[in-house]
This record gives sequence, C-alpha cells and structure tokens, in this order.
Amino acid sequence: MAPHLEFRIPISPTDGFFAQVRLFNFALRRLGGPYAGACLRVVIGDHCDLDAARRANPWSECDHVIWDRVPDAMFEEADIWGTANWRLSIPAGDADIVILSDADTVMLRDIDPLFDDLARDEPMLLGHMAHYPPPINRDDIPGGLEFWPAIFDRYGAPLGERLHRYSMDVDGSLPLAPAYFNLGFVAMNRLALEPLGLDIHWTDAWLKRRTGSHMRCQIALPLIAHRRGLTIKCIDAAYNSANDPIHYAHNNLAPGEIRVLHYLRETELDRRTFLLPSHIDAFLARDMTVSANRDLQQLVRLYRETL
Repeated sequence: MAPHLEFRIPISPTDGFFAQVRLFNFALRRLGGPYAGACLRVVIGDHCDLDAARRANPWSECDHVIWDRVPDAMFEEADIWGTANWRLSIPAGDADIVILSDADTVMLRDIDPLFDDLARDEPMLLGHMAHYPPPINRDDIPGGLEFWPAIFDRYGAPLGERLHRYSMDVDGSLPLAPAYFNLGFVAMNRLALEPLGLDIHWTDAWLKRRTGSHMRCQIALPLIAHRRGLTIKCIDAAYNSANDPIHYAHNNLAPGEIRVLHYLRETELDRRTFLLPSHIDAFLARDMTVSANRDLQQLVRLYRETL
C-alpha cells in the first residue's frame, strides 16, 4: 500500500507566495498515485487572516489542501523562523510521511525510492546536504573546522563520526559537517516528527542567542536528531536540486534526473514575481540558458494552461 504523504510549506500571505504554492500543488497532483491525494499543508505566519487567504486562493477548495495559521504568540516570538518551525509542531494525523518543502520548489518526478527507508520502524530523517556552512554572527562560537564540534558540545548532543561534504564544496576546501540539510526538501516519518516538534522551538531560541544565524532552522535539525537518536540519512541532489549548473554538475546530476527542483537562484527569474499574471508570459517567453530553468519553464507552460 502506498504511504499517505503530507507536504508542509511555510509562507507569508503575499501574492507571490500564493502563486508559488499553487504551482507546487499543480506539479504534485500531476504525478498521480499517492501524490494525487497527498495533503498539502500551507503554514502561514504574519498574523494572517486565514479566511482572506482562502478567498484569495479558490483553487485550494478541496480536501487535499489545508491552510494552517501560525499562532500569534509564536510569530511574535520567532517571526518567519517561527513560521518554518511551526510545521514541526503540527501532529502527523494520518500522514505516514511528512515532507518539509520550500515554496520555491516543485516536484518534477516522484520520490518513490525514499519510501522504503521512511517505512522503517524507527524515526527516520532524510535530506540533502546544504550548499555551504551556516553563517554565524556571534563571537563566542568558533567558526570553520571548530563550529560543529563546539555547537554540538554546548547543545549536549553527540556529534558522531559520520560527517559529510557540503553539496557545493567543489574544491573540497570546507570542513566536513554532520547531516546539515537544506530545508528545501526534508522528509521524515511520523516517528521522527514528534521529537523534532518537541524540541524545535526552544532549540531555535537557543541557537538565536548562541549563533545569531538566519540559518538556525537548518542548524536545529541535526542537533535535535542527534540528541534524540533519530536515524539520519543523506540523500542525493535529485531530491533537492538547485537551478544552478555548478550544483547539479558537482553532484553528478544529469538533465532529466531531477526529482525536486529548488529554483532558488535568480539569475533568470525573480521568485517573488515570475508566476504573477503580469509576469508569467514574459517568463515563458524568455530564452533560458540554465537547463533546470528550462525544466521549470516547461512545467509552468503546462500550469499556465490551467489558469
């Protein structure tokens, strides 16, 4: 039996984000199978008027799209990081697999090869390594080679011996790191969701004080996972491929192999506007030089026909 999937995307209530989520939903449903009936949970911060958000998105009036509002106290305390983290506080419900996605991602192909690992009877956390080390804005935390051992030690978590290269460490000059995932795509089973949800908010606040890093949501996951004894697995770039030739070339990802495209590079598009009615046709008419952007353009062309 196919697993019940739930995708969770954090956004602010803007037209640009609404358009991105709509494209994500289109790409998801066209894959069929378990993706056609998967739950898409849109988590909105910024003290959003949820009824207004639903009215602005009539395409979402179905059983498979849920709009979830971040509590005011959480947003007051943690701002946009609270929006991202709130996804982990929501119970799994009937979902077997919960996937954290960014709004600037789309599924081009299925993720079926991950299902066996996520079906194991132990807490599983899967993701693709971040491109680079996290930026740190506090003098009392060492950087470079000493960062991860120091932050793990102060958090009280075992670092372990399995360390990895950052996914854009082209020349191999960066220090090895624990499984520090880019949050564009992180998959977990329901056994992993609960411990992550229990610890994410206080860990985020602790990291804010300790590191001042705007990447603290990403730093939090390996800390909690190691402290709680989750089973962690790094997956290849096909599941979180940047629209960046250096990224997919360095990770030996050939055209046509991308499963989840993360269009975070803006050399040929503006993520905030390219899907808006006033911009989408210009995006489709553009001569793209990046192959991943041509893949995105092909998907958006199909999506455009549904508007």
